Amino acid sequence: MFTLCGTSTGDNSTVAEHCYVELDEPAEALRTLVELLYRPPAPPVLSPTTYQSDRECWIKLPFSQRYDHDSLIPFPLLPGMIRLADKYGLAEPLVRSLHTHLIANAFLHPLKVYGFATANGFDDVAVEASAYLLHPPLASYNNDEISVIPTVTAYHSLVRLHAHRIDSLRRILLSEDIFPFGYGACTTHHSETVRLWNERRTQLALRIEAASDLAAEMRTLLEQFSSCTTCSKACIAATEMLEVCLELPLSAM
Repeated sequence: MFTLCGTSTGDNSTVAEHCYVELDEPAEALRTLVELLYRPPAPPVLSPTTYQSDRECWIKLPFSQRYDHDSLIPFPLLPGMIRLADKYGLAEPLVRSLHTHLIANAFLHPLKVYGFATANGFDDVAVEASAYLLHPPLASYNNDEISVIPTVTAYHSLVRLHAHRIDSLRRILLSEDIFPFGYGACTTHHSETVRLWNERRTQLALRIEAASDLAAEMRTLLEQFSSCTTCSKACIAATEMLEVCLELPLSAM
């Protein structure tokens, strides 16, 4: 379509007079379209500090945290750009670049990105954004904020994600003993230490939220075990095991 008016055959004056393309777009959208055509945005830049200092940790980061956020197209501009790219069939490299900018914005604007992604069938983007919607609880959003989620099904998917996460956290917490199978047990304080550990995790299990840091919550017991090296060591080992379990994907829990 955009090469049509560049075609030159026969009388150039006649071509120039009759060859034009009408675009039913507001002026701002046309300016954006011209920018996309003549100055297509580059993909976001990988975060150099994180990558160069510890590549192994960088690889473990969620996709949207691997980028320098100063290099991102601001989210408010992206929906319009993506709409124009789709409507006018713009080049695939440009479409991929916009898609990368969108998914990289998930860390900064998770609810808005999730709403836009679910409305437009970008499932991979919706999954990335949902990872940052564990906190705050969904009930804390007001009507205007939550209205960016386009359908009841999309909202229900988030509710189920939170419920699944909470159930998984509770199961992991209640299955982690301070002296698993008697390993590392303190012969002097065994009963008291087990009692304190069980009381703490039972109380915590009743008020778990989707983004609860269970290891940090249980680690507060260290102060009570400070007088015993064996009990302190067991508490540290148990909370470290909790951290390992909680790093697993939700589907693996």
